[in-house]
Amino acid sequence: MKKDEAPVASEKFVVDKTVHACIEISSRISPSNKDGISAQVERMHRLHGASILHDACQILKLPSSVFATACTIFHRMYHRISLRAHCVWSVALGCTLLASKVDEEPRQVRTIIVAFVHIYRRRRLRAGDDVKRHSYGAADCEAEGAASLTNGEKENVLRSVPPLPMGGPVYAEWKEVLMNMESTILRTLGFTLYWIPDKVPQRFVLYFCRVLEIERKAQTVLLSAKVIQQAWSYLNDSCFLDLCVRYEPELTVSSSDVPALAPIYRADNLSGLRRDNNGVF
Repeated sequence: MKKDEAPVASEKFVVDKTVHACIEISSRISPSNKDGISAQVERMHRLHGASILHDACQILKLPSSVFATACTIFHRMYHRISLRAHCVWSVALGCTLLASKVDEEPRQVRTIIVAFVHIYRRRRLRAGDDVKRHSYGAADCEAEGAASLTNGEKENVLRSVPPLPMGGPVYAEWKEVLMNMESTILRTLGFTLYWIPDKVPQRFVLYFCRVLEIERKAQTVLLSAKVIQQAWSYLNDSCFLDLCVRYEPELTVSSSDVPALAPIYRADNLSGLRRDNNGVF
């Protein structure tokens, strides 16, 4: 390259484009589908993993932005690997640790492991799993008659279980899975996760509400807050699906194709503030 020539744009941004570009319509067959897993089963596993992330973020008192980042990493991971390669529990465990770091809301490794063990205990107990048949040591809820207990009694059993000790073999196994999965996710996604917090649709909600003049059009502050809260709730629900992989959050082609704009349009209509948005952008 000569001295006066400007650098080529592709040389600067090739890494970013290959990592976080949206999936093309022609290549939307996921690795799990190629591995013999149906789309319905894959969706159920994605919903299961996202629900684990949701419970973990609540227990760890992480903001909703961290939950959105964790779900984005989770869904992108399963568009690179098959469900047969890694289970949703291990991937969700690694996504929680990475999302807390990327969003600058770090949590200790022990805290994350204890939170996931608690979620694991609670779900196994509510499912009435036989702890004698499938034993995981201190990660189990010792309740022989779990099937005959009510949900309230099961929660009381969980409260009486002591925290997972750090020096035990079960804790060491969980920690090993967490460390290995963190490295696996980083290698799979190219070690570039810094852009994800700025690309979650939650970042654009308040901006769209301001552009659409929701606060000015609403007759009361309460109605305006209701519209924004509904839009935010729709966005949190959208994190359970892989919309973050299929659509760019800041696109303004149509409200039905934009994760950040569609919830506002939906909440706008439910609140009686219908408007023509064609000329806004």
